[in-house]
Amino acid sequence: MGAPVETTGAHPARPAPPVTRTWRERALSRRSVLLYAGAAATVVLVLLATPALARLLPLLVAELGPAGWVVVAVAAVVLLLGHVLRAARTKTVVDNVRRESLVPHVQALAIGYLFDAVLPLRLGEVVRAVLVARSLRVSTLYTLAAVVVERLIDVVLVAGAFLAFVALVRGEDSPVVPLAALGVVLLSLGLLVLLTLVVLENGPLLRLVWRASSLLNSRLETRLRFKVWSVLFGLQRFVRQPAQLRRYALLTAASWGCYLLAAALVAVLLLPGAPLRDLVVATAAPYAVVSPSVAAGLPQQYVADVLEFVGPEGAATTAAVLVLAVATWLVLYGPVLVLGVVSLLVIRLRGPAGDRRPLPPAAEGFENKLRRDEDISGQLPSFLDAYFQRDALSRVLHRLEVAGDVTLVRFFKGGSNAVTVLAQQDGRLYVKKIVPPEHAHRLKNQHDWLAARRHLDLLVQVTGEESDEDHYAIDLEYRPASQPLFEWVHERSREEATAMLDRVWAFVSTEVYRLGPLGEHPQQRDDYVRERFVDRVRAAADQHEELGRAVAAERVVVNGRVLDGFDAVLRRIRADERAWHDLSVYRESTSIHGDLTVDNVLVDLETDRPLVIDPSDDNQVRGPVIDFARHMQSLHYGYEFLNEDTAPVGLGEEGGVPAISYRDHRSARYAELEDHVTTHVMTRYLSPAEQRSVLFHVGLFYGRMLTHRVVIDPGNALKYFAVSLQALNRFADQYELPLPGPAPVERPTPGRGGPERGGPDPRA
Repeated sequence: MGAPVETTGAHPARPAPPVTRTWRERALSRRSVLLYAGAAATVVLVLLATPALARLLPLLVAELGPAGWVVVAVAAVVLLLGHVLRAARTKTVVDNVRRESLVPHVQALAIGYLFDAVLPLRLGEVVRAVLVARSLRVSTLYTLAAVVVERLIDVVLVAGAFLAFVALVRGEDSPVVPLAALGVVLLSLGLLVLLTLVVLENGPLLRLVWRASSLLNSRLETRLRFKVWSVLFGLQRFVRQPAQLRRYALLTAASWGCYLLAAALVAVLLLPGAPLRDLVVATAAPYAVVSPSVAAGLPQQYVADVLEFVGPEGAATTAAVLVLAVATWLVLYGPVLVLGVVSLLVIRLRGPAGDRRPLPPAAEGFENKLRRDEDISGQLPSFLDAYFQRDALSRVLHRLEVAGDVTLVRFFKGGSNAVTVLAQQDGRLYVKKIVPPEHAHRLKNQHDWLAARRHLDLLVQVTGEESDEDHYAIDLEYRPASQPLFEWVHERSREEATAMLDRVWAFVSTEVYRLGPLGEHPQQRDDYVRERFVDRVRAAADQHEELGRAVAAERVVVNGRVLDGFDAVLRRIRADERAWHDLSVYRESTSIHGDLTVDNVLVDLETDRPLVIDPSDDNQVRGPVIDFARHMQSLHYGYEFLNEDTAPVGLGEEGGVPAISYRDHRSARYAELEDHVTTHVMTRYLSPAEQRSVLFHVGLFYGRMLTHRVVIDPGNALKYFAVSLQALNRFADQYELPLPGPAPVERPTPGRGGPERGGPDPRA
């Protein structure tokens, strides 16, 4: 499959050193900022509300006796209960992330009301969402989405009830206010529909997020995508749980029942003997004027809005409505504002992930992507990029994550039609490889290949498989104390690196290969070159205009050197009897690894032993020559370095000849290892003809990957074509030198086979 696997060991994070903060840092801490802002809001509220309350409260005091104050107190308690139930609504959604007590939700709601009383546009709800997120250390955007959904539902309920009320009770009124309410309902419903489309993973909206985030630098791009994705993840998890939805609906009904009951108690108290119509109007007034109004928390504004809504007739009625307005303001705002001031002093806030070092991969933060115990966004950039571009396998992973079947830790796009992820389940880390159904047979072959060799401890162990209508997947063991061979050989001495490669080839030769005799296979060669190479290169050229021109050229300049073009070098190879014959001469094996690049070998750091991963034994040519070609794909042309360099490579021109220039990053260590494998290892396991053929197969591998490259990275496709041409030309150049004649071909006789075990054929 060629898909890279997460291989770096998960080392425990070092404890952060003690932090000593200056007085300035303490003054600017989040809690301090909240206290300053809350104190400022309180002072503004007191300054703006005191004159009005000094004028209005005496009217209420004169009207109410001891029994009346008891009713007002009961109404205030009932309304506070409604606020507690509202906080429980939010908690129901946030419990999907982290279950905590109801206290921080109530505190945040009360502080939000304090800010709402003096700020426009319900900005106190934003403060509330931030406080919940900071108190519980969860996603701010998710809690904000929960609050926004809650408020949109409330607006639809209140405005819808108001329209029904107007139609049934106040039909003679001006149509201006009902039209405004209808507009509010339609706007709120539109926003809810938009949010629903996002939760349903609407393609254009997700691509819009991808394009907008692409304008930012890489760090901000990843963080924004992660925040949006985690909100989708959280809301989808929430709506998949019917019990939570029922609880949310019941809490919504119960909270509004408390709100209406509190207002009704005050209305009955202060409008004794009033007709039912007037009592309904008085009960609806506090919420009809609060919900659509801006900064309606100030008493003078609130009282004026109630007077206008109720529309009294006559001086006595005006006085009664005025007292009603003062009483309902006191019930609606008095206790919750006091609670907000007290909450400012006692609420506990926690720092965000940026204040701490990242935890190891098995940390709690990966179990729920909405928690903010540590910043994990940097582990998932490839997944987020693929998901917002609507990649099918990324959507499968998202669905599995939402369902709780997979906990994604790291994501790696495969070299072909596959993805590989580091996942977590019940605290256990493992590797999962996923392919679409049309490629399931290849991954199934890998599963069966590994399962048949479970007894070999230098092979990665397969632990499970699953098949669904939209994917096939296998699970593999994860060894945290392992390191990619690519990194290992660049950190160790030359002697250690060559010894490790010797161990890899000794293992593969002894335990994997089941070799037959050296033979000639012209039909397999012809089919292989046509189907796996020529046809694929031409198919890729049809999809990529510059590649098409390069493939059609008779000569191509690569990094300043004039080479035969694709068709020209193939004609040259076919025309040379020795070259074409060598490609048909190889020892077959009933099993090979098939993708033995350096990238597919790890080193267990605890034992200093190699661990071979990711077999792909589905080649038409099946012999050690294929595995050596894969190995030299890395060592001779720096496959891993080429993949790391994402700089675009375009088609230029030199002297009228198409030209391709790219940066060759191959390391000096790779050059040393190439020399070792060529002179010491290949001579041990391959015949002379097979050794010469390796370069052709290297060129073939770089060419056959073009069909994938033009799709996933079209800006870099020419680079891989250039490497393919270099390998093919170098293969053909071997035959410009005097060489011994073709190696004699041993033709097996009936009943006679090759060695049962691996290793070099003594008859070669």
